[in-house]
Amino acid sequence: MTHIGGIVLAAGASSRFGRPKQLLQWAGKPLVARAVDAALEAGLEPVVVVLGCAAAQVRAELEDRAVQWVMNWRWEEGLSTSVRLGLAMLPPDTEGAIFLQCDQPLVTAKLLKKLILRFESTQAPIVYPTHAGQRSTPVLFDRALFPALAGVSGDKGGRSLIARYGDQAVSVEVDGLLLTDIDTPDDYERLLKAIPYSEAIPPKFSLAEIRHLIVDMDGVLWRGNEPVEGLVDFFDLLRQREIGFVLATNNASQRPDQYMNKLARFGVTVGPEHILTSAQATADYLASIAPPGARVHVLGMEGLRDALTAGGFTLVEEGAEYVVVGWAIDLTWRKLAVAALQIQAGATFIGTNPDVTFPSEVGPVPGNGAQLAALQAATGVAPLVIGKPEPWLYQEAMRRLGATPETTAVIGDRLDTDIAGGVRAGLRTILVLSGTSNESDLRASPVRPDLVAADIGELARLWKEEMGG
Repeated sequence: MTHIGGIVLAAGASSRFGRPKQLLQWAGKPLVARAVDAALEAGLEPVVVVLGCAAAQVRAELEDRAVQWVMNWRWEEGLSTSVRLGLAMLPPDTEGAIFLQCDQPLVTAKLLKKLILRFESTQAPIVYPTHAGQRSTPVLFDRALFPALAGVSGDKGGRSLIARYGDQAVSVEVDGLLLTDIDTPDDYERLLKAIPYSEAIPPKFSLAEIRHLIVDMDGVLWRGNEPVEGLVDFFDLLRQREIGFVLATNNASQRPDQYMNKLARFGVTVGPEHILTSAQATADYLASIAPPGARVHVLGMEGLRDALTAGGFTLVEEGAEYVVVGWAIDLTWRKLAVAALQIQAGATFIGTNPDVTFPSEVGPVPGNGAQLAALQAATGVAPLVIGKPEPWLYQEAMRRLGATPETTAVIGDRLDTDIAGGVRAGLRTILVLSGTSNESDLRASPVRPDLVAADIGELARLWKEEMGG
């Protein structure tokens, strides 16, 4: 395997920008950290970070990464001083080096690997990326050119060598957007607006590590009565890769067999062991705290009523010990009033899930969380919530799968329930933007998913690509 080092040039003051660009935030991390992470993921060894302006802050951002440091006290004399120091840090067996700038936030490990493969196949002294005939960085230099690079002065970097050895250099054609750099605040703002935030978040784990999935349904597999594109391919992939899954939904309105029938209409066959609703989880929880036959008033639909009846509870209209509330499309003022009066009379108030909205094919509509809010406002009593982001659904799904957190991921469309709950449970989290949460929500949310995809169709494509087709 070719031994290629990485040199991250992070010493400049970014005079045109007005402040050190290496500390600019992009998708939750500073630009210097993005450059370092790309180098590490590409397998560059060692990864050398050349410090200068704002050295203490830059180093603090990278403390947990396996890099080597070198301080350039003469950084104001130009880029060449950083190049020389970075080269001096490379071990004798280094066959080449890639120089990375901190102002190209879209440069990825995949691009760096392409440069290395081109270097290995051609043995060219210089490899650089191009788009539409325009040369750009990062650039890979063969070790034979290290002395010449070390002899460059001023702020030229490797440009003079590329001009000198241009007839021997080779290029890698890439998408021009990947090569975009940030010189001014206007460049920064334009790039932020041009790139969907989800695309700026690199995966924090390998999909190949995942052996079990906890998958939400509404907004992930379908919107209302319309399947999400790629639904069948997604389930084919899970079965081909022998990935265990539980479809765990906060929606308590339907029975498991109704979800199975809906999937069958969309061309997907699953058994009842794959379906877990918040209604089932609520019945299981209630069975752990209430005596057999306890009196329960239900504000909800068939799925919740059937789950509680199957659990041996007595459903009543008045005199309840427990009031259990799930999403009800036939909600009326009178039904809210009956539930509120029994909560005020001392019945324990339980909610199947806190989803404020429900993703229909025409857009978000009021969900169970809106009903819970109305009852809490009327009674002054907060509900005990069973569904996501609380732990009950995740724990039951993990039990069914025989899974461990290390090999399990959650796929959901809601940051505040699916993803937040997965984070709390110590699971990998995948947000799809086909349901409730969108790009704006993602930018503003303190909850950080590990991976973002447009929908399960795109997720399946990413998975196949990572697994080699």
